Amino acid sequence: MLVTTSYSPSPELVDKASRLAADYGGRMVPRRRDSLQQIRKKFTGDSLLLVTKEEIRYYEGDIPAHFFHPSMALVRIKRMLRGESDLLIDVSGAARGDVVVDCTAGLASDAIVFSFAVGAAGSVTALESEKVPAMLIREGLSVYESEIPELNEAMRRIAVRQIRHTDYLQQLETKSVDIVYFDPMFRHPIEESSSISPLRQNANAEAVSLEAIAEARRVARKSIVLKEHRDSKEFDRLGFEHVLRSTTKTTYGVIRLC
Repeated sequence: MLVTTSYSPSPELVDKASRLAADYGGRMVPRRRDSLQQIRKKFTGDSLLLVTKEEIRYYEGDIPAHFFHPSMALVRIKRMLRGESDLLIDVSGAARGDVVVDCTAGLASDAIVFSFAVGAAGSVTALESEKVPAMLIREGLSVYESEIPELNEAMRRIAVRQIRHTDYLQQLETKSVDIVYFDPMFRHPIEESSSISPLRQNANAEAVSLEAIAEARRVARKSIVLKEHRDSKEFDRLGFEHVLRSTTKTTYGVIRLC
């Protein structure tokens, strides 16, 4: 992976790009006056990470750039600040101080909403098994600035781990978290998001396993939540007793543990 900056970078931006190159096994190359296409040709790299003051963008092959954006989390948190409810928070039972594990973080939209709901007294760990999505959400959550202070604070509180969720759950103590969340809809979308769709070739497309659900049952105190297509057979296969019926194409299944 090649790593470069925007044109005329500050010393701080060069330092950041150098750090990212070191952290993620990339090769730092100077931008000078070259276009990104020229850099990729000159240094014979198929993948490239562009570091700017506002964000990082990942390019691979001919597909559009991958980048972090809070997506619908921004809209949902605005609604919650107005006193409206959020369906995911309602069905999970998430409350201030809760500990949440998002097992399939994607680009962390749901993790952000959970982080807002549980507040500074709680915690959210977002798990992503694949290198590129994990890199984008880790860096994006740390620097993205919205006009909503509460959203920014929620993003900064999220801990991102690059690890397979079953492996992570196996490391946890029994009854050590409140909520475990799975969203395989990120792997098999109904509607494409402009920020997420290019990322799918780097995503883990594996279905949620019975082993993962067994571990979630062991570690969770309050609930396990699965987001899926409303007609999905995954709810029955994985043992979700409570399925919220919906007029939309997606819905949540819940295993209540208390």
